[in-house]
Amino acid sequence: MKNPVFYGWWLVGVAFIAQMVGAGAIMYSYSVIVLPFESEFQASRMAMMLGVTVMPLVSALISPFLGRALDRYSLRAFMLVGSLALPLGFMALSFATAIWQLPVVYALFMAFASLLMGPLAASTLLARWFRTRLGLAMGIAAMGTSVGGFLFPPLVEWLIDAFEWRVAYRWLALILLSLTLPAMLLVVNRPGDRGLRAYGATDAEASGRGQTVFSTSAVLKNRNFWLVAGVISVLFATYSALLSNLVPFALDTGISKERGAMLISVLALFGMLGKVIFGVVADYVDLRAGLGVAAALIAAGLSLFLDGSFPALLGGSVCIGLAAGGMLPVWGALLARLFGANDYGRVMGMMNPVLMPMTVVAPPLAGRIYDVTGSYRIAFIVFIVALLVAICLLPAIRMHAASEEEQPS
Repeated sequence: MKNPVFYGWWLVGVAFIAQMVGAGAIMYSYSVIVLPFESEFQASRMAMMLGVTVMPLVSALISPFLGRALDRYSLRAFMLVGSLALPLGFMALSFATAIWQLPVVYALFMAFASLLMGPLAASTLLARWFRTRLGLAMGIAAMGTSVGGFLFPPLVEWLIDAFEWRVAYRWLALILLSLTLPAMLLVVNRPGDRGLRAYGATDAEASGRGQTVFSTSAVLKNRNFWLVAGVISVLFATYSALLSNLVPFALDTGISKERGAMLISVLALFGMLGKVIFGVVADYVDLRAGLGVAAALIAAGLSLFLDGSFPALLGGSVCIGLAAGGMLPVWGALLARLFGANDYGRVMGMMNPVLMPMTVVAPPLAGRIYDVTGSYRIAFIVFIVALLVAICLLPAIRMHAASEEEQPS
């Protein structure tokens, strides 16, 4: 009789669905979702963007507290809350009577859903269920974000075209609920709850012996935390700035709008591939090297962009797409390796606000450099230098989790 499939692999599917729905419905579909507000309430473009501006700020504020709660209380219960918050948010949007209600809904509902249906909760779950093959598990689950970005914008557009927009949002809420609620009911908090041990766990790891417990102050004193945050900040900020400015940059080089849009599609396609490749490789190589390769690929892509020809832009998009896909599974696996599964939610939750400033500042900074110089060239050079500095920081990360007693006072 064949051995049954390890239950953790079913949870990889759950994490895939959570991130597919969370990223697809919240972030990738935002520009489609807000269009009816422009005509209904004569809203300015700036007002329409308030939702996507307020939401990450609120997410950053609540992330440390939510991450700590995920470690202490039922992860299943929190993910169920996320599966309810997302459709409730779209249901609330369907009753909006003024544009100011858009950012309020995104702050109250979507901010929580983006964390509880996103990498924070999903990666915390997988870190508990896998000791080995964690990179692969996180890579497969992270593919959900790309699939959601591919599926949800046209679905939302079709619903709005087929129905009056308020009705469309209500249908979307029902679709989201039907996708997420059954999946989240499958969540099991820890392997021990089913009489199992984490995939690849030793006897000591399964019993919890020798596992370090980090307090909040210990995390903040741990230099690994700040080194990883610094490197990831540079990677995320560079990618965010590039994605926001890619089509305008491409148009400045003289290529058509269609070819500019093609570059984004290439980024998304190779992003999916990168998640699998990096996820597999992360299980067999030094995770610092994985981040180093990602940074080097982005730097190489930006260097190709400096050439300005369409083949160079295409090659640069391939490099950056692979790197962008690989960042999330390698980052997640690295945090689990350094801080362990017991404190994973706390550590990732505390790191999110640290990443926010550079990620928010980088896109307008690139735009400002263009406004002053008439070119993105200096911005790309600045990002390349920052990436090289990030690579130099990687060897300083100690690949062992120190105990609280070893933390500097």
